[in-house]
Formats: sequence, structure tokens, C-alpha cells
Amino acid sequence: MIPLLSRGAVRALDADAVERLGVPSIVLMENAGRGACDAICERYPQRLERVVIVGGRGQNGGDGWVIARHLFQRGYWPRAVLLADPRMLTGDAATNWAVLDRLGVATNVVPGEDQGALVSALAGASLIVDGLFGTGLDRAVEGPMATAISLMNAAAAPTVALDLPSGVHADRGSVLGEAVLADMTVTFAARKPGLYQYPGAALAGERRCVSIGVPADGESEVALVEDADVPAMVPPRPLDAHKGLGGQVLVLAGESGRTGAALLAGTGALRIGAGLVTLAARDGGQARLDSKVVELMTAALPAGDADALVAGARALAESRDAVVLGPGFGTDAVGAAACRRLALELPVAAVLDADALTALGTDCARLTHAAGPRVLTPHPGEAGRLLGIAASEVQRDRYGAARALAEATGAVVILKGAGSVIAEPARTRVSAAGTPAMAVAGTGDVLAGVVAALLAGGAEPFEAATAAVQLHGRAGELAAVSDRGLLASELAARLPAALEACRAATNRQNV
Repeated sequence: MIPLLSRGAVRALDADAVERLGVPSIVLMENAGRGACDAICERYPQRLERVVIVGGRGQNGGDGWVIARHLFQRGYWPRAVLLADPRMLTGDAATNWAVLDRLGVATNVVPGEDQGALVSALAGASLIVDGLFGTGLDRAVEGPMATAISLMNAAAAPTVALDLPSGVHADRGSVLGEAVLADMTVTFAARKPGLYQYPGAALAGERRCVSIGVPADGESEVALVEDADVPAMVPPRPLDAHKGLGGQVLVLAGESGRTGAALLAGTGALRIGAGLVTLAARDGGQARLDSKVVELMTAALPAGDADALVAGARALAESRDAVVLGPGFGTDAVGAAACRRLALELPVAAVLDADALTALGTDCARLTHAAGPRVLTPHPGEAGRLLGIAASEVQRDRYGAARALAEATGAVVILKGAGSVIAEPARTRVSAAGTPAMAVAGTGDVLAGVVAALLAGGAEPFEAATAAVQLHGRAGELAAVSDRGLLASELAARLPAALEACRAATNRQNV
């Protein structure tokens, strides 16, 4: 896992380096700027003839002035553009700005209202470096600075952002008024959570991290999952493996017209290693499923009231290792009542998805009394309903929403979407795996089945959820040939290949 440090943790890291380790703050800035200069020269060797560094009065601009000095020393002719009164500069930023003038590096001071001067400075740029705002930004960018960002975005040259694209919230990835659209972001000391949530992730472009010369071992609120993390959570099978080793999964789903959801959940479970999967359907659904399945088992749930439905489902679950509850189960009065009870009463680990989440409504705190471990897999709309907030509020702070839902329920939560978040009350992880082609019906059903199969195989809920999300996203990438047109069944078929890709990543790390 790669720790993602919040702005508070980064500030603490800097303070510790200065106060405890005794590293002067100007050395930290020097290391950051030199590392960013190295990254820029490596990535854009043909665009160094006229680099324009645009900075504000803060220390993020100071990092940019270090870059200007190093480019100048390498024989290039950068231009440093300060969008502030030089008298407002303080500390290490002021020191590094003053050095530029003494060296003979071209500098411009552009008053906030002088848009023409900035347009002129940007016009001939071969590359733009954004050093306006760093991790400390917590207010909307407005006025002249918002205009400056718009002008930078409109320029023809590619843009490299320092630490974060200016205007992106370091912890959430949301846009604060106006934000830079970068082609590459060079972040310092440690990666930031906002670089792995949208829209911040899209605005960051290529993401690189450079050292500031001290260990980045601050307290991490979020960790980024890598392919190489998966094999420890999904270990190889012994040569004498049998189907009992993979565990048995029960899928409670598949009402009339929605049997596909059950099939996809069951297929996802089999593809990632469940030894046996049974699809249990309501109201005659078994016959419809029987005409479609080969490797999957089927069963019938009792007709009648919620009591009968719950009793039948519980009886089937008692001989299984994990359950998927919800995909295509039904939102009618009987189905909803049964889902609310089964969410609590199922005696084994259960993945609650789709109709099960809808049935819970805002009464999700009752899951703290569930009879077994629970993993919730909501999309933003479902998470919003469970928390009693709008989906837009969930999207504004996906890490916070996932953690809030985990704390309210005591369950593991997978908040689906680009940059899926995995949370339990004490830990949060994020996956960058996936593709826009996965935005199609059925992929969530496959994910629910994958989680259940890993639970059935003996994985702890948080590890099962983490591995499932990474494998699911990687399988989507392997299956997709475009940004659309992917079928959920095609994603399921690539799950074994995704697991092998993760194992190969581990082997490369160990070489």
C-alpha cells in the first residue's frame, strides 16, 4: 500500500523534519524543487527552451522559483512570473525569488488585474509550471487568481502542477472554484488523497512523487492499493486443492426480468475462485435461471410472506460460507421487508448490494447488530440514501462519506465509482484501477460476487473488499478495448487474468 498523506499530515511531516530532525525548511524546498525539475526534464526534454513558472505569494511558488534556478543552471532560459507583490513574499519563497534576480533569471511581476501581461508571458511558453497554490488551499479560488488559472488552461503549452493542480482540494479531490488542468503533477514527499478522487484525479494528469529528503512516514488516513498488494490477500492454492477449499457462495437475487444480476454475481464468484455457487431466486425464478446456467447451481426461495422468505433464505445460508444479498432480489413490500431482516439475520458473512441497500433506507445503523460480518457495496446514490444526504454531497467528499457509512454501520464499505473507496471504521483505502468502460449495468453485480467468493475462501472482510476492488478494476482494464462497449460478463471472464497480473506485479517487486 502507498500511504496518501492529508494536508494536515504533510504539515506535521514538514514540522517534524524541521523541529525534530533539524533539517532547515529551505533544504526541504530545495529538495522538492530540484526533484520536480528532474521530473520535468525527464518527461519533457523537448519542451525546456522557454519554461514559464507561474507562482503566487506562498511556498508553492517558492518550489517553482527553485525549478527556475535549476533550469537556468542547466542552460535553459526559464521565466518566473509572480502574481503578487514581491513585498508579500515571506520565508523560503522570498529567499528563492531574490536569488533569481541576482542570477539573471528572467522574472515578471504581474499585478492581479493585468490579464494582458499574463497572456503575453504565457504566449510563447514551451511548458507552463503551476505553482499558485499547494496543499493548504481551503477556500474557493476567485477573482484575479481564478482568471489566471483560466488563462493558463487556455494556453497552448502543456502544464506541470506542483504538489497539486491549483484549485484542487488536497484531501477530497474536489475543485475549489477554479482549477488548473495539468498534464503532469509532481507531488512532494507523499501522494495526496485528492489526487485519487475525481475531478482532482483527471485534472492531475500523470502523477509523480518526489522526495523532499526526509522519510514520508507521517500518519496516513488513506492508502492506495497496488496490484502487488493483492496476492497476499488471495494466496495461491495448494496443488491438492478441491472445491471445498474455495468455499460456497449463496446469491439471493434474480427476480423476474432481473435474472442477469444473479447470473453476473454468481459468475464473478466462480471466476475468482468460489468452489460452488448457488443462485436462489423468488417467485418461480429458479426455472428461468435453470434455462441459463451451466456451472451455477440454483434453488427456489419460498413464496408467500416475508417470514417464509426469510426462513427459506436463512436455511440455505446456514450451509454456505458467504452470501450476496440484493442484486435483483426485488423492492416490493415483501422483498424489502425480507431484505431488511436478512441484512441483520444472515448467520454468515454477507455482501449487501442493490435492493438490500435500498431496503435499509436511512436505518443503516441497525447493521451494528448484524449476526455476521457485512460488506456494503453502494454507488454514490445508494450511499447518499443510507446517509440521508444527496449523492452530490457524497461525491464532494467520497473518503468522508465512505468512512461515515462504515462508522454508522460497523461494516466494511465499498463506495463504488471512479477511484473506489474501501473503508471500515479504522482504515480507508482507494483503488485507481478501472476504466470508464466499466460504467455499464452489471459490473457492480460482478463485484459483489467477487467479494463474496473471497469471503467464502477465508479472507477477512476488509481484505476481501480491498482485493476484490483492485481485481475488478484490473479485469475491466484487461477486458476493455475502448472507453465504452464493455459487457459485465466480459469483465468477469478476465478476473483470472487480473489475478495473474497482480501476481506478476509482486514478482517484479521481489526481483
